[in-house]
Amino acid sequence: MPERDSLLLFPADHTRDAELRQLKLTIAALRQALEEGSSARDELSRTIRAEYDSEIAQLKSTVAALRAQLEQREQEAQADFARASADAASEIAQLRQTVMALRDEIERSQDVHEEERQHLSVTANDRAIQLQSTITALRTQLEGSEVQMMSQKQAAMAVAAGEINELRATCQALRQELDQIREIVRRGTQPNADA
Repeated sequence: MPERDSLLLFPADHTRDAELRQLKLTIAALRQALEEGSSARDELSRTIRAEYDSEIAQLKSTVAALRAQLEQREQEAQADFARASADAASEIAQLRQTVMALRDEIERSQDVHEEERQHLSVTANDRAIQLQSTITALRTQLEGSEVQMMSQKQAAMAVAAGEINELRATCQALRQELDQIREIVRRGTQPNADA
């Protein structure tokens, strides 16, 4: 009976206090859950941001490495082309000197068979002009093509190879003509020697 009397005396206050405590506990639990959720969300955001930053840094590093590799390859290609151009120019200069030497030797043979000498002189002059024009055009092309890529370098080298072959053929032809002149001179002077 005493317990029943106490329930009868304070039923409203006891229930209200219990509800109030329950509400406070619920509010505290919700606040804690909210704080924990906010902390977890912040931590997740920081983790995602760190992963993004790391991936972006790796991508930037990869791009920088690829750019450096590309620049190095371009420099190597330009260096190769410059060396090839220098080699072609050197060979052309040597062939030009050979042509000039052959022309000098032909000019020293001007006293042998005047008609053949004149014909050979005209031919040599025409070919010398053609060679000079070809060499000048080739040198201009080589000087102007140093900044081109590998495909243009190959095309320029093909042109240089053609010019070199033409110069070699011209030198061979001049040597043959010189040999013919010498043979003609030898035949022309042989009867005098016999006499």
